[in-house]
Amino acid sequence: MTSIKKPQQREFKSVLAVKRRITPDDNSFDSNCSGENKGGVLIEVLIALLIFMTSSAYLLSSEIKTRVLWQATLKSQDEQIQLSNTTRLAYTQDAVDQHWEDIAVFGIPTITP
Repeated sequence: MTSIKKPQQREFKSVLAVKRRITPDDNSFDSNCSGENKGGVLIEVLIALLIFMTSSAYLLSSEIKTRVLWQATLKSQDEQIQLSNTTRLAYTQDAVDQHWEDIAVFGIPTITP
């Protein structure tokens, strides 16, 4: 009978030993994890942050360049329209200076046979 009780006590001790290894409060739990596993997540987060920051900076700079290019295009278009309007206005005005007083002095033109 004593031989039956001893293995049961040993099994009970082994279960306690397994529970002791699993508990996070035990210092042996931290010694099972290597330092590479703890720093790996930090490296991944830093790489993701670097990628995010560089892509954000690139998008911001391209948006600024696009806005400057758009403003330059609008300014150039405005200058072109003003030049075109000035040229069209010059076509409508005669080089000869005419007034209504000239017609009153010479009279109404008539066709002669």
